[in-house]
Amino acid sequence: MAERKEYTVAPLNVIETTPEAITSGSLDEEIRERMLKVIDSEAPILESILFKRVINSLSLKKVGARILPVFDRIASSLAVRISDNGGERVFHKDGDDCYFRPTPDSEVRYSYQIPTEEAVQCIQYILEKEGRIITKTELSRLFKKEMGYDRMGSQVDALFLKAAKSPAIKRTGNGRFTI
Repeated sequence: MAERKEYTVAPLNVIETTPEAITSGSLDEEIRERMLKVIDSEAPILESILFKRVINSLSLKKVGARILPVFDRIASSLAVRISDNGGERVFHKDGDDCYFRPTPDSEVRYSYQIPTEEAVQCIQYILEKEGRIITKTELSRLFKKEMGYDRMGSQVDALFLKAAKSPAIKRTGNGRFTI
């Protein structure tokens, strides 16, 4: 069974900068280092969350039309594995095969911040751990618990349903889930 690792947010020192400094290219290496630090701590991570972490650490509130191409260019040049999550890139840490990470009570991690691949890993973890055939209702309850959610809101439910439809998740003939 795969080892679970808690989700941890990358600690980034906030520096004061301007959009002009970013577009000039003078901060490219700083942005690259910050992206790699976030990926090392939080991968797999959705592109939007990666950019948000770095933007916030640069004392900016949002990425504008002038800045987004700089972030895209730098992110595309990183020597990390990149996959697709329904049209959004997901950045992975090299050599990290299992990456299902429950969110600790000290962090806030919304379901829309979790790549579908990670939710699939969670379901696989549950099925391996239980070692039996599970109904959709029971699997949904266990998924919510493993991911650290108190209740199954519509977004958490949508994440579960999307992950449960993955070809990597096995189903029996009567719609139950199995390893």
